[in-house]
Amino acid sequence: MSTTLTAPDPVYGYPPSFESSLSTFNPSKVNNGPSTDNLIRTISRTPSPTPSEYNLLHGIKEEKTLKEKIKSYGFTAVVIAIAILFAIYTKDIVKALKPETNWLHDHPAGALIPIAILIIISFPPVFGILLGEVANFFTFKYACSVRAKKFEAKNMEYGLLAHVVRNGSFWVILIIRYSTVPSHFATAVFATVGVKFWIFFAAAVLSLPTQFVPAYVGYCLQPSVKNDETSKTVENVVLGVAVASTIGAHILIQRKMKVATPDFIYARRKARQANDQVPLNHLSEA
Repeated sequence: MSTTLTAPDPVYGYPPSFESSLSTFNPSKVNNGPSTDNLIRTISRTPSPTPSEYNLLHGIKEEKTLKEKIKSYGFTAVVIAIAILFAIYTKDIVKALKPETNWLHDHPAGALIPIAILIIISFPPVFGILLGEVANFFTFKYACSVRAKKFEAKNMEYGLLAHVVRNGSFWVILIIRYSTVPSHFATAVFATVGVKFWIFFAAAVLSLPTQFVPAYVGYCLQPSVKNDETSKTVENVVLGVAVASTIGAHILIQRKMKVATPDFIYARRKARQANDQVPLNHLSEA
């Protein structure tokens, strides 16, 4: 006796044919987006480094034009000449300004005049006066942020320093304050990359000892101060400590910038890639 096995009837019937009156889905709209070739073009690879980025990444110094060399060497020569003349005729300069100094000392509001002058010349803060630094910080923060972003994208050195500050800590900001980076340049970077004011202010206060050096040297150059061996020793020690701390801070910040260079270059390349790509929203809504 043979047994015949029969398959059970399917639980679900055959799928119904498409009926537009019974469905809101229209298969014809699936192909309304860009073609596959267009989608492939939107997924581009990361752009290669530009010549300037390549040079920065490999530590290659770009050759300056003749005009740039003349400006650079001319400015350096003028600064050196002024420094030499000031060193030679320091006593004569102090004596020549003695009447004005006495007038400021005797005048009731005399002390406010040099303070006002220092605040004015602290735009940018040539002498690093604290009030000038604060005013300079807020000026760049609220009036120059857009321009600074454009300059950051254009200037490699500024952009790299901004990248280091943006991804660094309070100690990075303090090191920059002690380094050879010009204070007005550093303040502009701090203000435009989003550094909080209290962090900037704390770093500015802690870096004030670097501003005491010229003040102390000016005090020692007064005719009323005795030019004895003790004063010379203290002056030399103060100058030595200031120079050593500045050089040390410069070395540290240069190392941090060198370490951060690959990430900085890669971020610039990805930014160019993002600007060149088209969004992949290729499916239109029904």
